[in-house]
Order: sequence, then structure tokens, then C-alpha cells
Amino acid sequence: MHAIVSGRLTAALIPFLLIVAGAGVGAQGVNLFQPPGPESTGQAELTALAQAFPDRITSLELRDNDWAVALDGQWFFWAHGRILPEEERGSWEKYASYRFYRYPLGGLPPLPALSDEEAARLKKLLQESRARPPRKSEAFLERLFNAGSRTETQARLVTVDFLGFRVQVHERIAGALKEVAVDCEAARAADPAIASFFAGIAEMDGFNYRDVAGTLSRSYHGYGLAVDLIPKSYAGKATYWRWVMDRDERWWATPYEKRWAVPQKVVDAFERHGFVWGGKWLFFDTMHFEYRPEILALAHAAADAVKP
Repeated sequence: MHAIVSGRLTAALIPFLLIVAGAGVGAQGVNLFQPPGPESTGQAELTALAQAFPDRITSLELRDNDWAVALDGQWFFWAHGRILPEEERGSWEKYASYRFYRYPLGGLPPLPALSDEEAARLKKLLQESRARPPRKSEAFLERLFNAGSRTETQARLVTVDFLGFRVQVHERIAGALKEVAVDCEAARAADPAIASFFAGIAEMDGFNYRDVAGTLSRSYHGYGLAVDLIPKSYAGKATYWRWVMDRDERWWATPYEKRWAVPQKVVDAFERHGFVWGGKWLFFDTMHFEYRPEILALAHAAADAVKP
């Protein structure tokens, strides 16, 4: 069992204790439990962003003692994980940080085993989040995707045909989503289990201009950067942590076999093309995929670092 150190959970649980887009807590990605040890300098995270969006991010350098990236001629600074334009660096404390976390590659991670003390800490933090919904600065993402308003975002939307489902997404991810569709079509043709899975899908949702539930921060759906696979029936299985929390205070321990899930081959197809799956999050959202190539870049870099 993992102990709490100075009111924080130990590093062993950090990969699980992440707030992500589908979670709807912590302003789209604030870690409710910050890992012990020094705060990140942002070099690794901003490097991953530069690798993921080389046509948009033109420079990465240490400026005025803080790592920063250049985007459309404007510098955005790490600013304790807030990624802010220079004029807002001094106001970083009023914002929640961006979602950078260790995404588990391959299959599902082990379920976390929280002690009563840890569970109480988690419950308290969720209550605090509800009382004071967090908000992150949208300046960086709005500039990165040229999506500063609903109107500007809608002008960037395209419709992708995904195995017979038509879904609206940001033009930036249309090519990647089409590649996922090609891989899934091949898997469906070769594997009856995959064919059965897609036969059970009722619809595929994409763009929806809204905030993340429980926050004042814009959802990745609000940028057209996320999709949900909606089944015809959940067959009594769990799919979203908030819905489970209403009836089970230990929602995080819901066994995987009791969760509605996307087949691993389909998850692999999405991950190959820059998407992460909400089924791997502690705050699980098993219908949800979002475009986060920088998160996958960080995951692969971490895996490469431990190779002999």
C-alpha cells in the first residue's frame, strides 16, 4: 500500500492520479496529487509539443530562465506548467496547469489500490474542485489550433467518414483520424470480434463546443480534437467515472471486466496516429479518445530511457 507523503500521494500512484479531458476535474488536466520532488522545468513537455507540431512550433529555447516555444511569432512560456504568453507569466497562479502525464503504453495499467487515507484525500480534493472549479488559460491551444472562438473553431471543422459514421473534427486531426479508420477497417475485416464491436456502435461524436464537466476549461471536444464511440448498449457496464461515483464511492476500483471497453486492436490503431484513450485513465472515460501526440511522445521517450 502506498503511503501519503506530506499530504501528497507517493510517486508510484502518480500515473493513475491524473485529471484528463474526459475526467472533468482539475481544469482539463491538473494533477490533484502533485508528485513529490522538484517541479518540472517544462523542457521535456515543451520538447514533446515541438515534436508533435513541428509545422506550428518554430522554436524552443530557454528564455528569461524559463523554457518557451514560439508560435506564430509569439512566445509561450512554461510558467509552472500553465503555458502562458509573456504578458501573463506573472499571473500563473490564477490558472490551472496543462495536462502532461505518463500515459501507459500497451495494455491496461493495473488498477490503483488506494488506502482509506488516500481515498479520503482524493474525495476531499474532488470536493474542493467542485467548490472552486479550476480554469486553465486557453491562449496556447487557441493559437495552436487557430480556434479562439466558437466561430473560428467551426470554420476549421471538417467531416470525416469513419467506418460509416460521419464525425465533425478539427481539420488538424482529420488526416490522423482517417488513418485510424483505415487501420480499424482492416482489423474489422480480419477479426470477427472487431467486426462485432463496430456493429455495436450507435454513433461517433466529435465536435461539441463546451467546457469539461466540473471545470471552467474548454473540452477537447470544444476544439474538435476528441471523439467518442457511443455503443448501442453499455450492457450494464461502467463507462464514465462520474456516473459510477454517484453510486459507488470507490469508483476507481471498478474492475476492468465491469467496464465497457474498446478492443485493444482499436486502441492500438488510435494510439498509432496520435490519440490517447480515456479507458486508461484513473478518471476513466472508456468511450473517449483525444488527439494528444505530445503525450504519446513523452510516453515513448520515457520507455526508451529505460531500455538497456
